[in-house]
Amino acid sequence: MYIIVIGGGRIGEYLISMLVNEGHDIALIEKDSERARHMAESYDILVIKGDGSEANYLEDAGIHKADVLIACTGNDQINFVACQLAKSTYNVKKVIARTTNPSNKVLYEKLGVDVVVSTTEAAAKAIYAGIKGFTAVLTFSGDVELIYAQITERSPVVNRKLSEIHMPWGSIIATILRKGQIIVPRGDESLLAGDEVAIVSKKGVESKVRELILG
Repeated sequence: MYIIVIGGGRIGEYLISMLVNEGHDIALIEKDSERARHMAESYDILVIKGDGSEANYLEDAGIHKADVLIACTGNDQINFVACQLAKSTYNVKKVIARTTNPSNKVLYEKLGVDVVVSTTEAAAKAIYAGIKGFTAVLTFSGDVELIYAQITERSPVVNRKLSEIHMPWGSIIATILRKGQIIVPRGDESLLAGDEVAIVSKKGVESKVRELILG
């Protein structure tokens, strides 16, 4: 895919490093001269020094052929205008935005942005997950959560078959990750120490899930 990334800061660089490893063609628009020079020297990508919220820089980056535009600067105004141009003027198939203010998510969604990531919200949820004892807790559609947890030797469910584990109402073990391999949950499968489980849960029952899985 041809992907335009706006913002070559820590988040942008980490994202670009993964995308380059996957073989995607990347164009970066970065305002800061030093960051732009660093990215050009570090990665085999097109780097344009400029403001990603201005149409001429977007066109220099090849937005007419872009499959994806990702606006991930720390400036919500730049990100919003870039997404607006990508959606309304250039009809980019998929537009992804970073926002530092969770309350701005609704504005991006009304604009038609496909994916909106709030870094503040993500950090808060990671801290919340740690408090609860989970690896991560992600919320979808306001009422559905995806909970990640690791099974330890002290877990109440370690070495027990899934058919013997009675999950709280509204929750289900969706997948098991064991030594890098994904295992589809089946009734005769046992949970082993070191397994990571992904649990789809109705919001509000995470405390019961924690008690059952982690003790």
